[in-house]
Amino acid sequence: MYEWWLRRFIGTATQADVLTVRRFFADLQGRGMSASTMHHACRTLKTFFLFAQRTRALATNPLDGFHVRTPKTLPQLPTEDELRAVLAVCSETPAGKRNRAMLLVMADAGLRAAEVLGLLVEDWNPQERSLLVRGGKGGKDRVTFVTPTTARAIREVLRSRPILSREDYLFTTDDGKPLAVRYLLHVCHTLSRKAGLVPNRRLHPHALRHFAATSWLRSGVGLDEVRRLLGHSTLDTTLRYSSLVGADLQRAHRKAAAVERMRLD
Repeated sequence: MYEWWLRRFIGTATQADVLTVRRFFADLQGRGMSASTMHHACRTLKTFFLFAQRTRALATNPLDGFHVRTPKTLPQLPTEDELRAVLAVCSETPAGKRNRAMLLVMADAGLRAAEVLGLLVEDWNPQERSLLVRGGKGGKDRVTFVTPTTARAIREVLRSRPILSREDYLFTTDDGKPLAVRYLLHVCHTLSRKAGLVPNRRLHPHALRHFAATSWLRSGVGLDEVRRLLGHSTLDTTLRYSSLVGADLQRAHRKAAAVERMRLD
């Protein structure tokens, strides 16, 4: 996505100055781009211009002081029934077992798409049922864990590959090559369609990460533990999930509230 936005900017801009950059964003707004899309473009260009400053290709950052406000929307996540339906349509072929294991790892351990595809065989610790995530977002390593169900799915994947070295990728194509994020998206959408999910409810790798985070919070895991499991730098991002859990508490309160049952009005 960073490359895509940079190419788009280069294709329309003749130079990197304040006026040109502001015109670029005015054009995006005129085309009806959402605030979140424009925010991604802004973040990309700011990062690139900061790099250009540090390498002395630019004297100043033309986006200094420029911000795109984004709505504080809650993340969308699948229901347990939707995830169960998608897992049920995974075939018993090696590719089907691999796809099922990848979905379970994302829903169980909260890994990002690139983190799942970057796992090596040596990153899997079957004794502790743990996964070492190398160079996650921000270049940070972390350890996360899976349940026995996901551990069994990983073992099935490894058993289907007779020749393995510790440096091999954990999830690969049939001929042992690494998978691309685009392919993982294709897998999620194809399986969602087979499971009968409507288009706006189809699984997305990041939605499975949301699923993992909210399930931990609903089970009583503390916010800081969830932050560390997800690899967030601060609690700000993790706090978004507490709003979803707050909705659960509201529904529980409505069912249990004694004052309402007393019918005082």
